[in-house]
Amino acid sequence: MYYILNETNQIIAADKSLLELCGLSHIDELSLKIALGDTRFDLSETDIKITTGQDDTMFPVSKTSLSSMLGRITLVEIQTEEEKAAEDDLSVLTLDDTIENIAPLEIEESSEEKEVAIDDNELFDLVMEEETESITPLGSQDTSKEAELAIEDNELFDLVMEEETERSVETVEAPLDIMTEDTEILDLGLSDKEEEVASEKTVSEESAEILVDIDKVCQQIGISHEDYDTFLNEYIDTALGLEQDLQSEESTKRSNAVATLSHLGEVLQLPVIGDIIAKIDTVPADELKATVESFYATLSRITTTPTSQAEPEMTLLDTQEEDKMDLFDVEEKEVELEAPINEKGFGTISLEGIKPIHFDFQLEEAANDLSLPVDLIEEFVHDFIEQCHIETKNMLKAYEEGDLDAIQKIGHLLKGAASNLRINPLSDTLYKIQFCEDSSTLEALIKDYWGHFLSFEIQINALAK
Repeated sequence: MYYILNETNQIIAADKSLLELCGLSHIDELSLKIALGDTRFDLSETDIKITTGQDDTMFPVSKTSLSSMLGRITLVEIQTEEEKAAEDDLSVLTLDDTIENIAPLEIEESSEEKEVAIDDNELFDLVMEEETESITPLGSQDTSKEAELAIEDNELFDLVMEEETERSVETVEAPLDIMTEDTEILDLGLSDKEEEVASEKTVSEESAEILVDIDKVCQQIGISHEDYDTFLNEYIDTALGLEQDLQSEESTKRSNAVATLSHLGEVLQLPVIGDIIAKIDTVPADELKATVESFYATLSRITTTPTSQAEPEMTLLDTQEEDKMDLFDVEEKEVELEAPINEKGFGTISLEGIKPIHFDFQLEEAANDLSLPVDLIEEFVHDFIEQCHIETKNMLKAYEEGDLDAIQKIGHLLKGAASNLRINPLSDTLYKIQFCEDSSTLEALIKDYWGHFLSFEIQINALAK
């Protein structure tokens, strides 16, 4: 079985066997099942866990990286038990056949060689017998004397050769020792440089930005850049809120957190994140903390806008102008930079007893407008409600401290999130807070916002039930 992943680890193609395993007939059905969380593919380096409904099945896999017109894609081959058994049987049969074919050939060749050797030996013995009979006794005496002289000459020659060999060995050993020392020093130097280069490369890869192709992703899921940035921030907030669940020893909590982040990451098409999240649910307990830390470190490197490499131009002061500067002028400028302390706040606002101000909000309409699943919009809405509770407390504290700038920033933050989720009446109330310059009207605006928020929260809680 095979399937293909694109650069963002989305399944873009699958063979018929894999679709039949998932009970499907088309790749579009598989993509929808994965987006809804009904089907999961948890891929590691050596195996894959396919979850369909309540069934989990593990398979060994092999991955091959390919370069295509669509960019870099990955071919994943899933090996079933039947395919693996068939390959093993085929390899055994081939090996046995080869051994059977080779054995008779070796036996035949050895027998032929023996016959040829026997024939040659018989001919050689006959020739030697005839030559021995023709030799006379006198010849044997002369031969023995010549043999003795030859032995003495050979012994002297051997002694001379041994001395020359020892000298040559000594002269060769000296340069060899020098070469060995130089080679060891060179190897040490090269290994140090290789380690430095490898460490620098690892550090740069771990700290490098992970850039999302926002133009491509926004075009595919049908939202604006601003909406994508908002959803990405919501995803990061959700991930931070699930940190304890990811590190939990309870497998149910950990699996639910992994499923949530994995699903949202696939919708936002976040690179690299999917592989790390899948590992969190499968690593041993002693590696869990390091894997979770790796996930958050990777998450912090994801960005939609690359950091500009251009450095700001530095204004060089003329040395003559520096000489003319007066120390008293510098002190006066520093005093002017100090912001005046607002000793008096705007008062205290109580949100108790405020009645909900009804307006209509439909999750389906927002999902259709944003071209996103209703379940995903519902998750973002719940995150927005939690964010409103936190930021409203900060807004009331800033009101007590008389910090108008902080109130305007909070209004801008919440207004942007409400607008992206198409909660328009609530967004309008926050818009007024964002651009309010008269502190005397802030209390009425904040209470109006809170009344709309209470109505919105009641509607969402009713849908959840």
